[in-house]
Amino acid sequence: MPVRFLTLHSVVRCLMVVLTVMVTNIVEPVDGKVNISGQQKQAIEFRLKQLNKQALNSIESSNGEIIDCISIAKQPAFDHPMLKNHTIQMTPSSYPHEVLAEENNAPAPSNDEEQPENIVHPWQLYAITYVNGGPYRGTKAQINVWKPRVEAGESSISQIWIVGGKFGPGLNTIEAGSHVNPTLYGDDNPRFFIYWTRDNYQNTGCYNLICPGFVQINKRLTPGYLLTPISTYNGSQFKFTVQIWKDPKTGNWWLQLNEQELIGYWPKELFTNLADEGASTIEWGGEVVNTKKDGQHTTTEMGSGHFPSEGFGKASSFALIKIIDMNNGIIDPVGVQTLVTRPTCYDIKTGYDKLYGVFFYYGGPGRNPECL
Repeated sequence: MPVRFLTLHSVVRCLMVVLTVMVTNIVEPVDGKVNISGQQKQAIEFRLKQLNKQALNSIESSNGEIIDCISIAKQPAFDHPMLKNHTIQMTPSSYPHEVLAEENNAPAPSNDEEQPENIVHPWQLYAITYVNGGPYRGTKAQINVWKPRVEAGESSISQIWIVGGKFGPGLNTIEAGSHVNPTLYGDDNPRFFIYWTRDNYQNTGCYNLICPGFVQINKRLTPGYLLTPISTYNGSQFKFTVQIWKDPKTGNWWLQLNEQELIGYWPKELFTNLADEGASTIEWGGEVVNTKKDGQHTTTEMGSGHFPSEGFGKASSFALIKIIDMNNGIIDPVGVQTLVTRPTCYDIKTGYDKLYGVFFYYGGPGRNPECL
């Protein structure tokens, strides 16, 4: 089956800020037109007042969402107290470079399960791979795009974690990938998202641009955008590439999609452990929030909703997984391990070959006769 890369939509002429929750779910297409009620307009205005921003222009995206455009220098990031005197960095000081490995040094991912320290919450279920030890300057991977079925109040996530520090109040993370989160967006579509925290998810950080922090420099794409087209079972497969790395001069953490689109960066001032050091752990894989309604396991799917044993075109995958070393070299990860919370609900299967490098299939249907 052909593997295709996503065409990234929502082209505009100014910096975009997606007003998630209160904007993305209030547009109602009717007969090819968009009707916005007085109440909906008030919701947009209220959100802008919360952000304390003046929209230069408002546009309708190709998928019917209202997007407000603001000046790049007045974006929400600079409301953060640590970024009041921050100078915008428009381009990285350098880009990571591919390092050719000896053929006989091909890594062999391990299926030995050892729990990373930041995985603790019983309502979160994981099927992930990871490397420990560090320091790492970043990572790169292709993520297969699917539309998993999600129960109300839950979410299904396929993502990368950049982790700094030990589990506890000082844990830092940078996160990016695809998720279906109806509570956040008001729909069940897969969307590109970002997240960050400097205190183990207690008081700092947020999704996308909901709170100050991430500095967006891209005028065409913004966190929260709709991912289309979507992979189909035993049909066409679609993937996008995420690369995150720490700028060796400024210490900011850059985000790039599909080898060409610089979205922006997380300033080093946001972090403690990730400010001056590399990451201690990098993780790739799937996560499901399980609220256990009626005392039963959720039917929320992970990935394609099919187990990794079904393989290409049927199970969701990550491919061409790389780490970025402290010399800014893009290399294969060594010592890759796996963590699966409940393999009868969601599972993972790792592998390596010359075409896809380090890869894995992952996911599952959730509740089934073996997962109750």
